[in-house]
Amino acid sequence: MAEHLYPGFFSELLVLLLASLASVLLFQRLRLPDILAYLFAGGLVGPFGFGMVTNGANIHFLSELGLVFLMFELGLEFSLRQLLHLSRAVFGLGSLQMLLTLSVFASALFFGLDWPLGATLVVAGSLALSSTALVVRELRSLKLINRHHAQLAVGVLIFQDLAALLGLILVPALAGNSGRALHEQLLHVVEKGGILVVILTGAGKWLLPTIFHEVARSRSDEIFVLTVLVIILLSAWLTQTFGLSMALGAFLTGVMLGECEFRHQVEADIRPFKDILMGVFFASVGMQIDFGLLVQEGRIVLFGIVLLILAKSVVIALAARLMGESATTASKTGIILAQASEFGLALITLGAQLHVLAQRIASLSLAIVVGSLILAPWLIRYNFEISQWLCRLAGQKVSGRDREMSRIPPNLSDHIILAGYGRVGQMIAKFLKNNGIPFIALDPDGNRIKEGRAAGDPVIYGSCARIDLLRRCHMERARLAILTFKSLSEARRIITQIRRQGYTLPIVVRTQNEADYAELIAAGADYVIPEMLESSLVIAAKVLSLLGYSKTVVQPQIDAERALHPQIKETAAPEREDGSRSPPR
Repeated sequence: MAEHLYPGFFSELLVLLLASLASVLLFQRLRLPDILAYLFAGGLVGPFGFGMVTNGANIHFLSELGLVFLMFELGLEFSLRQLLHLSRAVFGLGSLQMLLTLSVFASALFFGLDWPLGATLVVAGSLALSSTALVVRELRSLKLINRHHAQLAVGVLIFQDLAALLGLILVPALAGNSGRALHEQLLHVVEKGGILVVILTGAGKWLLPTIFHEVARSRSDEIFVLTVLVIILLSAWLTQTFGLSMALGAFLTGVMLGECEFRHQVEADIRPFKDILMGVFFASVGMQIDFGLLVQEGRIVLFGIVLLILAKSVVIALAARLMGESATTASKTGIILAQASEFGLALITLGAQLHVLAQRIASLSLAIVVGSLILAPWLIRYNFEISQWLCRLAGQKVSGRDREMSRIPPNLSDHIILAGYGRVGQMIAKFLKNNGIPFIALDPDGNRIKEGRAAGDPVIYGSCARIDLLRRCHMERARLAILTFKSLSEARRIITQIRRQGYTLPIVVRTQNEADYAELIAAGADYVIPEMLESSLVIAAKVLSLLGYSKTVVQPQIDAERALHPQIKETAAPEREDGSRSPPR
C-alpha cells in the first residue's frame, strides 16, 4: 500500500480533515447535520472547489473504508426480530412502495430523459430509498416511534435496506466489464451474492459468537477492538474477492452481530473509527459534486429535489392506501419517507466509481439526494400538520379524529389538562384521582393510551402541540394545564398562542433543560419544572443520606441549591392584566 501513496497524500488528507473540522464546527453553530458539513468540506477543497485535494485514488481508499464502516453500522441497526414483527409493513407495503417508486423514477429517467439503462437503474434505485438512520433518529427524538404510521415507515425502511443490499450486489454487474450480456452478468453476480450471504450468515451464527466469547475472557479492551476491526475488514475483503462491493460484506456482518449480546460493545468500540472514516467518505462524496455545474443548473437541482419529495410522498401514500390504510396515516407515512438516503449516496458513489454514471449525472444526483436530506427533519417534525393540510386539500376526512374527540366529556369543567401520559404523567394522574380532581390526558403513544384506558383514566390520542386539540379539551373551563413539549421552539409557539387567544389558566411546563426557563416564562408559562435538575437534587440528597449525613445537614444544602434556581422555587404565578394571579380553585 505504501508504494501507492505519494508524499502529498498526507498533506491532502490533513487539508481535508482541517476543512471537515472547521465545517462541522460551523454547521453545528447553524444547527445543521454533520453530514452536510462533510459534504461541504469535500466540495470546498476538492477538484471542483479550490483544488487543494486532487489525488482521488488515495482519498478514495480511505472513503471506501468509511463506506465499509457506514454499512456495518447500518447492518447493526437492522433488526431481524423487527423484520418479523412488522412483516406486513415490510413485505406488503415495503415491496409495493419499492415497486411503484422504482417504476415511476425509472420510467421518468429512461423514457423522459433518455438516460442509459445502467444509469437509470442506479439513480432510480438510489432515489427510491429513504434514510433509515435519519428517520428513526427523528421519530425517536420526537417520541413518535410507537405510532402506527411510524411503525409503517420503519417497516418500509427495513424492506428498503434489503433492496439496497441487492443494489450493492447488482451495481458491479451494471458496469459491464466482463463482456457478457447484461442478464448473464446479473445472474452471475446474484449467484455469487447468494453464496456470500450463506457464508457470512453461517459465520455470523456459529463462528462469531464463539470468537467473541473467547475474546471476552481475555478481559482486554484492546483485543476486543482489534477483533472487531479484523472481522469488519475481513468481511469486506471477502466480498471484494468475490468481485462484489466491500460494503456488502460489512453490512451483512453488521446484521449478524446486531443479533448477538456483544452488539452494544461492538458499536461503542468502532465509533471513533467509524466517525472519522465516515467523515472522509462523505467528504469524498462532496468532492464529486461539481459546484460550477450546480450553479449553471441550479434550477434543475431544485426542481429535482421538489419532484423527488412530491413523487415519493404521493407514491408511498398511494401504496399505503392500497394496503387499506386511512388517508391521514398514508399521507403521514409518505411525508416521513419522502427523502433519499445515505444508502443512495453509497450507490451513486459506487456507480460513479465503476463508470456506470457519467460525472454530470452523478453530481446532479448527489446534489438532489443531499437537498432532500436537508429538508427531511423539517418534513418529519411537521408530518401531521402537512398531512392534515393535504387531506383537507384533497377533500378527505381526517380519520378517527371525531371519534377520538367524542371521548372528551362535553360538560368537563374545573379540570386539569395533562399532556403526556408517560411515567411522570401517570404518577400525576394517580395523585389527581386520589384527590378527586377531574382531568383529561393526551398522549401520542398508542400503547400508553391503551394502558390508561385499561386503568380507567380519560386518555385521548393527541399532542399538546396542537392548539385546536387543547381547545377541544375545554381549556376555557380548565383549572390548570400541565404540558410537555418536544422542543423549545414548539413550546414557545403553543404557549404564545394560548395566551394570545385569551386563555388565563396557569400553565406548568415540564422541560429537561433548565436553560429554557426564561424563554418559557416570557412566552407565558407560569411554572417551568426542569426534570433533570430536580431529579439530580433528589439523587444528591439520597447519596448524602447513604453516606451517613443527617437530614438536618442535607436539607439546607438542597434548599440553598433550589434558591439558586428560581424556576423550581414555589413562587406565585405572575399577575395577569386584570390583576389576578389565577389561584387554585
